[in-house]
Amino acid sequence: MGIGEVPRCIIAKSIVKVVRNDVQEAVGPLQACKGHKAGCEAAVHAMREIISDETEAVLLVDASNTFNTINRQAVLHNIGIICPSLSRVLNNTYQAPVRLFVMGGAEIESSEGITKGDPLAKEILLQAEITMNQPLNRYGLLTIPQVAER
Repeated sequence: MGIGEVPRCIIAKSIVKVVRNDVQEAVGPLQACKGHKAGCEAAVHAMREIISDETEAVLLVDASNTFNTINRQAVLHNIGIICPSLSRVLNNTYQAPVRLFVMGGAEIESSEGITKGDPLAKEILLQAEITMNQPLNRYGLLTIPQVAER
């Protein structure tokens, strides 16, 4: 079954619903919009307070083209550590390269990135953010689970 097929989407959405608490626990306070009631509002108030203190700073990072460039193997490895309940389904979906069809009948294999429209894609990106924040953890600015940096 492909990513966009209806049965797979239904199954993926069901899995997301079942593992919702595990994902929320894995991403913890690093993701304000995942399962926290009024989490974004609380984040805005916290940022306002941080900005008002001249001894504090805010770092805004935008990961450009994340869907297409994310290191799939590193993310799958890290999800196995920080959210094992998602690991099996994501490994089954994303471990092997996928065939991409190009105009003219040519094919290429893709081993990087994740598929937009996949109900599990948001869960993958939430876990990937933990890895991107690893350098902040190293300097004691964040406390996050230990994951690979490959």
